[in-house]
Amino acid sequence: MRHDGDGVAKVMAAPFQSVSNKARYNTKSTLSVHINGPYVELDDFNAPADSVPSQNRSNASKPSRGKFYFPNTFWSRSFAIIGVIETLFTVAIETWVFISTSRRFDEAGNDDGTLRLRSFLGLYIFALFYELGLSYDALKHKNTFQLVGLCICNFGLFVYGIVQMKEIRETIDGLSKSEAAGNRLWNHYQLELILIPVFIGVCTILMIFVTWRLRAEFSWNIYQTMSADLQMNRRYTTYQVYIALLKFDFFFIFGTQLQVLLAMKDMKDHQFILQSVMIPVAIIILILAARFCRMEKKKSLMVVMIFMLVIVGSFVMVVLKIYSSTNSNDLAHFEVSLTLFSGLAVFLIGVTLANMVICMVNFGKGLKEHINRSHKKRQTLYPEYHGDEAGKTRFVLS
Repeated sequence: MRHDGDGVAKVMAAPFQSVSNKARYNTKSTLSVHINGPYVELDDFNAPADSVPSQNRSNASKPSRGKFYFPNTFWSRSFAIIGVIETLFTVAIETWVFISTSRRFDEAGNDDGTLRLRSFLGLYIFALFYELGLSYDALKHKNTFQLVGLCICNFGLFVYGIVQMKEIRETIDGLSKSEAAGNRLWNHYQLELILIPVFIGVCTILMIFVTWRLRAEFSWNIYQTMSADLQMNRRYTTYQVYIALLKFDFFFIFGTQLQVLLAMKDMKDHQFILQSVMIPVAIIILILAARFCRMEKKKSLMVVMIFMLVIVGSFVMVVLKIYSSTNSNDLAHFEVSLTLFSGLAVFLIGVTLANMVICMVNFGKGLKEHINRSHKKRQTLYPEYHGDEAGKTRFVLS
């Protein structure tokens, strides 16, 4: 570009080319000359129109990502890969031990004896798959606190893997006809059962490191959603922690109730029916707890809070029954694992209720609008094609 003596700008350049090479922009723009400097300002370019095929235009108005989310950064992919490899490796070993021990003791006529082994191994497999699902959910919604919770949960699986070895060894010894037979059977599974906590321990360390790297990415996402409002940022953080806690609550509630049901042999007993009903009721309560908080329904949340306190009371009664001297049930067979699950469930529900109260205090302070706006933002990758004004761009060539 050059200036002649009259101050009129003459553009001696190649024609403008679209970045995508798929469409040409309408050149009904203004070329203006400014006295303060030799530059041209191109204002209000129209969005791609006539030269874009109709199929491309229809695709441009749709979100580029479908309903299924794929991790799109190095660290999010790394976290996903660690979770998938950990799940496949551990579930393969657990499934092999589960099938092998079930066949061995079923042939020996020890149906009741295999119940304890099946509960340990089956619950561990379910925990791994559930954790993998939570990993996908945390990456999709960029929830740092859920990732931190997954690291803690993975460490819990590491500890439970060690406890599981002790419980399986005792169960095998009790079901075997002799001590020598028990030792031979234990040696058959010992190496694989040792590999599980070792592998999960290594994966836990890797997950902690990757979560620390993802913290910066997700923090920037929160900043974009909440802007620089520190108060709103704190409220959104409390909400994210609350939602993450509800997802972990479900696992420990389900794990506790499953072990209680396995300990009850009589399926016609009213206690068995009552405990069975608690699982779907707990799922509905947790879903409503998340929905009412997002909709800022204070009275509805207070009703949900009462139901959650009832669940806490039920778990406390289970623990008291385990260690009661007049215990007539078979809960004592699940003493270690049931105490661990029910204790963690009570603790997590207590923390969830505390966060629920804080969220209720934050109602009516603008968080609801921010959450809804952030949900709409995630559905569109190209907002510039939505609407006439949004399709305009502005360039300055100096």
